[in-house]
Amino acid sequence: MAQTILIKRSTSTATPTALSNGELAYSASSNKLFIGRPGGASGDIDAIGGKYYTDIIDTAASANTASKLVLRDGSGNFSAGTITASLTGNVTGNLTGNVTGNASGSALTVTQAAQTAITSLGTLTALQVDNLNLNGNTISSTSGALNLTPTTGSAIVLDGTISVDAGVVTGATSITSTSFVGALTGNAATATKWATARNLSLTGDATATLSSVDGTAAVSAALTLATVNSNVGSFGSTTAIPVVTVNAKGLVTAASTVALATTLNVAGDTGSEGIALLTETLDLEGGTGVTTVASTNKVSFSIGQPVATTDNVTFNNVTVNGVLNSDDVTAATMTASGNVVVQGNLTVNGTTTTVNSNTVAIGDSIMVLNNDETGTPSENGGFEIERGTSTNVSLLWNEGTDYWQINDGSTTSKIMTAGNFAASFTGILDGGTF
Repeated sequence: MAQTILIKRSTSTATPTALSNGELAYSASSNKLFIGRPGGASGDIDAIGGKYYTDIIDTAASANTASKLVLRDGSGNFSAGTITASLTGNVTGNLTGNVTGNASGSALTVTQAAQTAITSLGTLTALQVDNLNLNGNTISSTSGALNLTPTTGSAIVLDGTISVDAGVVTGATSITSTSFVGALTGNAATATKWATARNLSLTGDATATLSSVDGTAAVSAALTLATVNSNVGSFGSTTAIPVVTVNAKGLVTAASTVALATTLNVAGDTGSEGIALLTETLDLEGGTGVTTVASTNKVSFSIGQPVATTDNVTFNNVTVNGVLNSDDVTAATMTASGNVVVQGNLTVNGTTTTVNSNTVAIGDSIMVLNNDETGTPSENGGFEIERGTSTNVSLLWNEGTDYWQINDGSTTSKIMTAGNFAASFTGILDGGTF
């Protein structure tokens, strides 16, 4: 038997007052189709179609009819009253009223427009505005001076590089004139002599005087360093080390010595000793199971076996109060009273894995059950929840019927899917009325 799915409908109510997300409804009163807005709450409803809208499309025509859609005729034309738009391309025919915006292409004659309504023009061979004439590459004045006045804070820029700002010219690589009035800044290409010779002096941690400098010849002078430390000589000995003070300029401002310690004090778990470095020797002695060997300016400590990271080391009982890091630990039984962190993969080869914790966090997005099945499937798989004194509930895949099923503790029900819907359900799903 075929399935029939009905949606909500009404012959008297124009708009439904409540629809669930994705639920459809049709009103014969308003001739509109509605849907509950996805992601919204009950009552968020959109009109998405219906006879009301198809009638509007069917009555569209090329004539200038108020409150109707415009449909082009067989030649692609239509009639219209006032058009407000940005037009691209050529305009053929007569335009009446005010025209604003840009016009390009063929020449456009604008009538019935005030001077202030003309905001731009196309290509002109010449243009006269009051006393200003623009013709080709020439801007001229037909009466009076030609004034270029930029807005406040801006400059007049010539040839893209020369700037004239409040009477100051910058960016010019060369200016030719027989006389200049005012200040000039920049570098002179040539110079022969200063107008007035000057004496130049250097002061501070070093002094020097260069006399009669006028640019006509090189001038040199001896540089004299200032005395910042009067204590001169050699510093340091076998029992004293030099102490040098250097300022931020790298100058040595003081030099002295400080006595060198000649006694090394050492202390053990019990006892202490002072070693006279110039006359005595420090003896490093091994303890139980540890031997020492002094050779080639070093002392080596060793125990009865190699203890490198790649060696096999044998000890009796070992107690670790901190962190034990290992890539291979073999034991018949392992018990940890604290936390256990496995940085690599964890493989459990036993037959039973028991987790008694109350919270289990798993990073894998897909859990595989019955992973050891390799042939024809024969076992149901899913989840069962322990409910104490109440009957357990479950979500299972039934291999016998190829259905997902839910058990609520008393009844087992199939879950409708796209694959089993037609085979498992016949009848009418009725959305009701509103």
